Amino acid sequence: MAFKKEAIYIITTTISLYILILVLIFLEPIEDGLNFIIRFAALMGFTSMFVATIMTPFMVQLYKIFGKPFIKIHHLYSIAGLILITLHPVAFAISKVDITVFMPVFYPWYDFWSLGGRVALILIYIAVLGALIRKKITKNWRLLHVLNYIALFLAYIHGVLIGTDFKTIGILIIFTAMVILSFSVLIIKRYLNYKRKKKD
Repeated sequence: MAFKKEAIYIITTTISLYILILVLIFLEPIEDGLNFIIRFAALMGFTSMFVATIMTPFMVQLYKIFGKPFIKIHHLYSIAGLILITLHPVAFAISKVDITVFMPVFYPWYDFWSLGGRVALILIYIAVLGALIRKKITKNWRLLHVLNYIALFLAYIHGVLIGTDFKTIGILIIFTAMVILSFSVLIIKRYLNYKRKKKD
């Protein structure tokens, strides 16, 4: 199936984003192979979750652009993101020989935010579970999907506070833009839905 021009633009932009981030990863010294996996999984996992999340409010429009292959593309980003964000703490736990890196921390306040990736991972798994059983929980599964946005924000703060790659200004700018864009799209989409329902 031949993709429309819009589809090609979207795919090209997304691939370019991944390439740019990969290049920026190498701007910071890489200690060893495990260190690279930790950083690669974190940044690429976040990016994949961002792409999958920002696609969701535009399911109808994107389906018209891509056709049936869109569902596969969306699932690809979601699965890739889930695998990578899981690999990040797994690789970190191996490097530190410490399984407690999976345990969420809620106090003190700074530790909650700096280690917010732990809570983010839990929220993402809950959101994924909600998507898997969406037929059983009907409309409520969309409320669980909002957890992805909270998880992205927590992961972002986690990266800003203790992430190695966030010392690179390029990474900081790109990931800040991702978070702002994610919430902007969510707010605009909710507002448009509200106005449409009000007219009906």
